[in-house]
Amino acid sequence: MKKRAFTLIELLVVIAIIALLMSILMPALSKARKMTKASMCMSNLKQWGSFFAMYTDDYGGKFMEGRLYGVLPPTSWVSVMEPYYKDRELLLCPMATKQMKGWPPVLNYGTWGPAWYQDPKGGPDFYGSYCLNEWVCNPEHGREYGLDAKYWRSTHVKGQSTIPLLADGWWDQAWAEAFDVIPDYPGMWDVAGTGDDMGHFFVIRHGPYINMLFMDYTVRKVNLKDVWGLNWNRLTDTEDAPIFPDDFPDWLRKL
Repeated sequence: MKKRAFTLIELLVVIAIIALLMSILMPALSKARKMTKASMCMSNLKQWGSFFAMYTDDYGGKFMEGRLYGVLPPTSWVSVMEPYYKDRELLLCPMATKQMKGWPPVLNYGTWGPAWYQDPKGGPDFYGSYCLNEWVCNPEHGREYGLDAKYWRSTHVKGQSTIPLLADGWWDQAWAEAFDVIPDYPGMWDVAGTGDDMGHFFVIRHGPYINMLFMDYTVRKVNLKDVWGLNWNRLTDTEDAPIFPDDFPDWLRKL
């Protein structure tokens, strides 16, 4: 009997069909992968809620001192909280795990550290991709740079569901204010302490949203356009916030 085989045209047709199906499926698979990582990020933050709850329970509802430069012993949340979280992988949003080795860092999908963030305890370097709202902290009186009235200090406050605690970010901490300027682009690098700390949360790992843990230990998505409307500190005045479309640069309007 005469053997049959695929002709060249038939093979080309099959290859074309496979290529067409791949072009249709790949965007869907990529979107599904990003959604999965966003869910994992929210799961990480929920675990952080448990860690902060354990810490504040151990200290009468009070938070750690916070980042005070040049002060010993080390007071950064990353160091202070280590006995509670232990697994350093939880410092990483699954969308931002690449350790940066240069300067300035690649911010949207990279980590802070380890190149410039040294463990103050003298051990291995820390690196991560979550940012603490430093206004929740409880610095020793006289070490808060005259901003004592702004710190939340403990969980014994009202409106906990509107007070940010920890979120996606390109630096480990931020003193965000409602009057902070809008970054020119997501992941815009600036020098910490210049009054642009709100920009520390402006990363586009999850589209127009960042995942955020609040002081009541709930986790939810927050649109980047809405971050100014949150109670970052005790004296936050949302009337200073950019809330109109004309206030936003083109990149933010398009998100």
